[in-house]
Amino acid sequence: MILFLILLFPFLLEIFLSFSGWEPGKGDWWLAQFNYGQSFAAVFRDVRLWLAVGRTFLIAGVAVLGELILGLLGAMVFSRRFTGKKIITSIFLIPMFFMSVVVGQNFYMMFQPGGAINYVVGAMTGTQIEIPWLAQAGTGLAALIITDIWQWAPFMFLILSSGVLALPQNPISAAKVLGASEWQIFRRIQLPMLKNIMIIAVVIRFMEALKLFDTVYIMTGGGPGAATETLSMYAYIISVSMGRLGYSSAVALVILILILLILTPAVRPILRRQ
Repeated sequence: MILFLILLFPFLLEIFLSFSGWEPGKGDWWLAQFNYGQSFAAVFRDVRLWLAVGRTFLIAGVAVLGELILGLLGAMVFSRRFTGKKIITSIFLIPMFFMSVVVGQNFYMMFQPGGAINYVVGAMTGTQIEIPWLAQAGTGLAALIITDIWQWAPFMFLILSSGVLALPQNPISAAKVLGASEWQIFRRIQLPMLKNIMIIAVVIRFMEALKLFDTVYIMTGGGPGAATETLSMYAYIISVSMGRLGYSSAVALVILILILLILTPAVRPILRRQ
């Protein structure tokens, strides 16, 4: 109840400001003038905003898909016993414990023209490579996606590993007795039983990926131009740099509704079974 009350005031304040054009320096916020929804009308005309939204969903979608594939693959491999499993598992989980600021700074240096990425690619191809990864739109987005996958694939692996270890063994043992292959067991038995935990993992990571800011701010700053500008980066610019808090509140509410409309159908099948 206390937590609800703590969250309620900022949310109501955001709704109030979204119906005004209030900015710091224009008087007290409680005296802000009602603008009859003009901020919301401006949101739907803001081309830069919707490009940032599309870009954010692209980064989140590709990154989460990559994390899901790697996490599921790792969960299946590490569900078996082998020498050094505990040590390797611990090493595999390390990236998710780093702060995004640290990860962003490290990958920023790695993706420089004279950085480690170009060195490795050049060594593999036998040529000198100096790709300006972060100075181009396409490669800049790719760098952000790779960075996110590196940091958060272990999170997906952790959740899916818990799901794999909790699977009932009777159906799997019966399938082995009947001569089913490893692929058939995975596709016909394990994967369907992991469906709910996979949905939960994807929803959690997708919601977090939509808030991508730290690595973008450090690695590209949203550039070149606004080519890698994510939703959080754009919100930072209009709210902190420009001080348009009334408009940024309207942006936040519209995006919140959009995210709810997208994610609710994904979790509805799980909620129906509760």
